Amino acid sequence: MSVDRSLTGADLLRAAAAEVCSWDEEISEARGRQVRWVAGEYGRALAHADHPLDSEAEGRALFRRAAVDAYLDLAARGELRARATAKKRASTDNSRQTRIEVLALLAKAAGVYGDLPPQPDPARKQPVPKRARSLLRASLEEVAARGDALPGQIRMLAMGATVADTGARSGELCACRIEDLAPSLEEIRIVRRPQGWSRDEAYVELIALSALSRTALRRWLAERHALLERVRGTTTALWVGLRANHRGEYTVPPGTPLEPRGLFRAWTRAVEQTNEEMAGEPSWGPLPTRMEQLRRGVSPKASPAPRQPDAEQAVVLLDDVAASAGALAEVRRRGEHEDTTAELEARLACRRAVRAAWAEGIEHEVQLAALAEAGLTSAADLAAAGWEPALLAAIERALGWGRPSKAKAV
Repeated sequence: MSVDRSLTGADLLRAAAAEVCSWDEEISEARGRQVRWVAGEYGRALAHADHPLDSEAEGRALFRRAAVDAYLDLAARGELRARATAKKRASTDNSRQTRIEVLALLAKAAGVYGDLPPQPDPARKQPVPKRARSLLRASLEEVAARGDALPGQIRMLAMGATVADTGARSGELCACRIEDLAPSLEEIRIVRRPQGWSRDEAYVELIALSALSRTALRRWLAERHALLERVRGTTTALWVGLRANHRGEYTVPPGTPLEPRGLFRAWTRAVEQTNEEMAGEPSWGPLPTRMEQLRRGVSPKASPAPRQPDAEQAVVLLDDVAASAGALAEVRRRGEHEDTTAELEARLACRRAVRAAWAEGIEHEVQLAALAEAGLTSAADLAAAGWEPALLAAIERALGWGRPSKAKAV
């Protein structure tokens, strides 16, 4: 759908933003928010006394250099914020770069030439040295050892440990679902989408999690489960908000999936609180308020995985899950001691099959249905098959009605 050339000013900018956001294969959700933000901001600039144009400005005029510079100057001074604040805060260089990138998209959508300022090459960020990374991990372990950690700190610990293992960006972290955790919590699936890449260019990696991450995730999944039970939520997102918040004009309840901006605020708030509480402890090294410092320099050993499971391969893998689960169920029915060779071999075979099915992308619900059909229905049965109890509780909450084994018993 092309933009109506008869539109002017803020109306044209809104129409161009809608057009850009309709480019599903090129524009991510995060970029879409930036597009709407810049379009709204530029629209407010046209009503500002210091901007040379007004609401009657045509597309070509809006994207001439003088008009663009005037808008960027107002934005940099903090004059165009949607919410009035007592003190105007200057904008950052990163925000300016984002605005210029978005203006190029808006000009393209409007079908006009954009005479935009050049963008300098971003400064190369130095990786965090190994010694500093080990100190950061030690600080996370210090938090993990605390039995009195608050919910925000428990979530912070799980996030930080996961980032330290995977090097995930904030957007990649927000995209994580319960499905992305391996049944044993020993691995995680990360959909990699570097900045500027389209959805079609994204790729999937499977990354091993450290003992610290597994411990932290168990604690977070238990906290998350308690929260979602209180608010009767059934989200599949791994990272959720702990309190009511606002998105634009709307109030969102606790348990709502975190978006990158909310994740950044949640991390910063929990880190500042933790650093203040732990200050003065002999072994404490302050955690960074920016999650990027945990990510930089991380080069995890990863294995590639498909974005979608192959239908034929999925059938084969599910048959393996069913067969190995049946063998394990038979051993357990015979009452063999768990330390016997037959029991151990059956457990290992079932866990290998379950892991392979997860790595292919077969959903937890589908696997659990196959296990239940084979006779593995109790929590102890599923633990023997390699399923982490905290993850099972999260799956039940996401399904709303419970895992297949429970549904079958009702």
